[in-house]
Formats: sequence, structure tokens, C-alpha cells
Amino acid sequence: MEAITFRAEPEFMTALRDYADRAGLSVNAALKEIVAPVIGVSKQFRAPKRPRNNLSRFSGTLTAEDVKPLLEALKDTSTIEEELWK
Repeated sequence: MEAITFRAEPEFMTALRDYADRAGLSVNAALKEIVAPVIGVSKQFRAPKRPRNNLSRFSGTLTAEDVKPLLEALKDTSTIEEELWK
């Protein structure tokens, strides 16, 4: 596989990243998907959609009520036990 450098304005790259996120693709795969039909390349060269392996689907899912018991449970993790460090 070969690599190319693609230069674009920040607004273009933001739009491309947004498209890739909505399609569940990497930016590279999204660019291939957009360009392939224009240059007459068959679909066989398009990268398959893969599930994202990150925590973005959990972002912003906790309510204020969910956070209270979580913070309560974690408060002891920030306490230093002086006796253990002597």
C-alpha cells in the first residue's frame, strides 16, 4: 500500500473528520469512499467499516444523579495513607 500527503484547509479537514465519524470510518477510509466513485475505482478497494475501539460512545452519558454515587465511591482513592508511606 502506498501513502500520499493530502493538504487541506482546517475547515475541510473538520468536515472530513465529521463525515468519517458519522460513517463510522477512519479519515483514510472516508477519503477513499468519497474519491473511489469519482475516479472509477470499484467498491472492492474501499476499506470495510470497522467498529471504533474507543470510549467515545460513553462520552456524556452520565447524568448528575449518576455522578454523585460515583464520586462518593471514588473519594477515598485520593486519600494518602501516611502510615503506608513511612
